[in-house]
Amino acid sequence: MELPKPKKAILIISIIIIMAVLNWGDLTKSQADNETIEEAIARLIAAHNADEESHLATGQSLQSHKASEIIDHLAQSVYRDKLIFNRFQIDEHFASIDGWGKSAGVTHDAISQITLNSSGVINTVRYCYLGIGDSLEDQALSSKDPIWQTSVKLDQITNQIIYIMQGDPEGEEGFGFKIVNGTLYATWFDDDNVEDTTEITGVTLTDYNIYRCELEDGVTLKWYINGVLKHTESSISPSGSSAYMYYYLKNTAAEEKIMYARDFHFDADYQ
Repeated sequence: MELPKPKKAILIISIIIIMAVLNWGDLTKSQADNETIEEAIARLIAAHNADEESHLATGQSLQSHKASEIIDHLAQSVYRDKLIFNRFQIDEHFASIDGWGKSAGVTHDAISQITLNSSGVINTVRYCYLGIGDSLEDQALSSKDPIWQTSVKLDQITNQIIYIMQGDPEGEEGFGFKIVNGTLYATWFDDDNVEDTTEITGVTLTDYNIYRCELEDGVTLKWYINGVLKHTESSISPSGSSAYMYYYLKNTAAEEKIMYARDFHFDADYQ
């Protein structure tokens, strides 16, 4: 039976008033599920917060931040108390080479440049190295997981032997890079003072290149050129080192050979 129009109008108005004063958060999802809307929202937020892969998919915020070369912080917004200084560190830009051991033929030509020049006498050796002080004799050991890098450029790529390494090539110790004529190698000496080499290709040696080595857990050694991983050796036992850095040049013909270096960085666990 249809209600009279006045009563019908009153009923509709009453329903509207009831709906208007109801708290939507207290409404249940359905007649078959009495979970309220607020409970459902809280449950979904909790699940999202507990998901360690939230926002990690391609194009999502954390993945974009991770891939970004620069995260957008305001200039001068990072305080020093947020940084961690837990590694022994050297940053050298060759304002001077007074603290370096060096042979004849090594010159400090300008700020941020040293030059090793063999002259034209065959089998001439030139070297420049940063030794370890008496109070820091263990600071460059493999157990300290050292990392180092330097920028080096060659004038020529023939009739020469070059080492860019942490260690002493004549003492048959350390690890780094070796160049024979125009061929570049990853090199390292083991505990028996035996040298191991692996060829690295695709590098223009007459350009300035950033040579970098990273030792992890004392047994995994990685070689990088210009930020690109070129070679990895795992489960090795590299020899100890008596130098933080060693530049070595020997000509194998009666020709002048020149090597330039413009910066050097080293860091390692404190002894």
